[in-house]
Amino acid sequence: MKLSRGVVVSGLLLVCAAQVQCTLGPGLSTPDEQAKVVALARSLERDPLIENAPATREWLRKWIIDVPDIRVYACDDLLGHSLGDNYPYSIEVKLQPMFSAAAFAIEHRDKARDQHAQYHAGVEGALRVYEALLKSKPDAKSAFLDDLLAKRDHGELADHVAKLAKEKCKRSNFIVIANLVGAGAALVLGLLVAWWFGGRRATPVTGSGRVAGENVNAKIAKIAQLVVFFCAGYYVIVGMALHILEPEFDPRFRFMSEYALSAHGWLMTTTFFVLGLATFAVAMALRNGQQSLKGARIGFGLLAVGALFVCLAGVFKDSLPHLLASVVVFPSIVMAVLLLSWSFRQTAEWRPIYGPMLFIALGMLALFLSMVADVGMPGLQQRAFLFLFLLWLSIVIHRFVRLGAGAADRPLQPLR
Repeated sequence: MKLSRGVVVSGLLLVCAAQVQCTLGPGLSTPDEQAKVVALARSLERDPLIENAPATREWLRKWIIDVPDIRVYACDDLLGHSLGDNYPYSIEVKLQPMFSAAAFAIEHRDKARDQHAQYHAGVEGALRVYEALLKSKPDAKSAFLDDLLAKRDHGELADHVAKLAKEKCKRSNFIVIANLVGAGAALVLGLLVAWWFGGRRATPVTGSGRVAGENVNAKIAKIAQLVVFFCAGYYVIVGMALHILEPEFDPRFRFMSEYALSAHGWLMTTTFFVLGLATFAVAMALRNGQQSLKGARIGFGLLAVGALFVCLAGVFKDSLPHLLASVVVFPSIVMAVLLLSWSFRQTAEWRPIYGPMLFIALGMLALFLSMVADVGMPGLQQRAFLFLFLLWLSIVIHRFVRLGAGAADRPLQPLR
């Protein structure tokens, strides 16, 4: 059993160390591509029946779906049901809001995450298509679109679109559902890891053997502390460097993982494995010291799962597997720090840091929930979440070393 566990751990570390990079998607959009999107969207507004218009629309549609860094808000119900499928130019009009919204997001970076502003820009683009059609096609007349034109000319279109969006364009629950599923998967895997690795009890050792063992454990604890401190410092330094090297990334809305698709993507890729290593080091340090507490054992399992899936997120950088890894990473880390922080209250040696650790854990929970709900500035919230997690790891490993080799290796007893 010891051998099999060692093989598994070694295999996971090798996966992280290998830094396999699987880029299955197209990567970040380039300035040339963005300029092309704007030019094509505006050309379709001026002449929706231009030569190769169907091929142009198909290219734009695919680009908007595939590219990870331009977020486009489109709602078919703003035009679709009211315009009807019998309208002879329904395809030209109905698809244009997506293209015009993408052009708006590229040209107005300060409003790239403004959902209603994109809806408004999209409808205005569709109306420009309608006006262009009316010049050459007498059968293009539509009472519904004429009404929208009248509202635009009277300055009422923005309010009308906002009202329609509120009624018809409900926000997708995909992110919430994905994180719930990810939390369930993390919990199951965490329980398995806790059962597999967390049940071992240290054999009591006396005399010179105990002293030698404590010396070895003290050295291992200090090495683990150095690893965690180095990893935390490396992550912070590289993160700051990437903000300088890639100034076009708006940290308010762009997630840290998106840097992996930039020109300096290799730097961001290393941080996934560095964070995974630091997380795994703390998980293994806590394995013995807190194993007498059931909640702490589960927390250890969740922390180990988080370490593994952080590495997997680095392996798969811009594909569906990256998303799947991410929806496991964040819930597993949140549940782990909450359970472990609460367990510190139940042991005399760890109780002094119980309050600060629980406060940090609750802050991480609030940031995670706000990201899932898409409230605020998700880029800044993710950065704050990662900073708090690195702080939590650093404080915990420092406390582990301060307890001393003997206290760290003994299973801690709950307070009576």
